[in-house]
Amino acid sequence: MHTATEDFSSELLLLKSQSPTANRVMKLGNPEIARRLLAHGANPDLRDSTGFAVMHDVAREGFPDTLQALLEFQADVNVQDSEGNLPLHLAAREGHARVVELLLARAECRVGHQNLRGATAYDLAKLYKRHAVVQLLERGRRSPAGAD
Repeated sequence: MHTATEDFSSELLLLKSQSPTANRVMKLGNPEIARRLLAHGANPDLRDSTGFAVMHDVAREGFPDTLQALLEFQADVNVQDSEGNLPLHLAAREGHARVVELLLARAECRVGHQNLRGATAYDLAKLYKRHAVVQLLERGRRSPAGAD
């Protein structure tokens, strides 16, 4: 008799042997699959061949539930991509207010961090006219935890 646990274990072994595949699975935004992968040892700070961490993709695509799963497993909220962007930069640029809220709730979130072009998440939110995110970041910039 084949059990669901055996199926998941064999899928997990396959995913662990193919890190980019595990990365793609987490990018799909399914928090339960992400939690299961993380609980079985998947790296929450896994990067793909372009230097993007899972956190970057989740923030850019606006998956708050998957982001929460990554945070539960100690993913780095301040991981930088090859252009110096934090997940906060990408969520702000795309206007994902709920994702920005979750990131700002972390004391270690570096709100004032500048990417390699000198832009903060606030700068990107203003540039792309993400008004709700601008308001969140203005509040975040005033809080002591939001200092860089």
